[in-house]
Amino acid sequence: MSPVTRRQVVASAVFAATLAATSLPALSTQSTAALTIEDKTAIAEAVAGIGLYADLREWNRVRSYFAARITTNYTNLFGGEVATSDRDALIAQWQGLLPGFDATQHLITNIVVEGAGNDAVARSHVRATHWFDTRFWTVGASYLHRLVRTPEGWRVSAIAIRRLYEEGDRAVLAAAADRVNAAAK
Repeated sequence: MSPVTRRQVVASAVFAATLAATSLPALSTQSTAALTIEDKTAIAEAVAGIGLYADLREWNRVRSYFAARITTNYTNLFGGEVATSDRDALIAQWQGLLPGFDATQHLITNIVVEGAGNDAVARSHVRATHWFDTRFWTVGASYLHRLVRTPEGWRVSAIAIRRLYEEGDRAVLAAAADRVNAAAK
């Protein structure tokens, strides 16, 4: 097997595991009604809004799109473990990194929404660029967001990312975290 083929097999296996880890629970027995266009619009807004408002550092708006508990699966990008935390802890984690960049831009496209009743999944593409001085790191990936209907509206309960490619210098992540830590002292 060639190295490229091995890489594709491993990437496919990781993505399959990611999908399995973030698959939707059984649909609610109370309602399996099809999603309306209003539901799909609200779901797409939540997916895109998280990226937009994180880039704008409008943390209360980011918070408004999350369920109380969030499962994040960034193992395909960073290794480590799938994590579950409350939304404030996740936002605090992002606040410990993103403000250290001169700019970030999460372009989220091709959002496709599926589901029924109170459960939905949205798949999309993301091209996320992070600038630090004259250096940058860009990751192109696919997202999988799980959402639940709450009394307040559709909220994201899980995010998984599957890296497709990277460009630039990943070391800007550490530099941005250092900048935030230095500013906090």
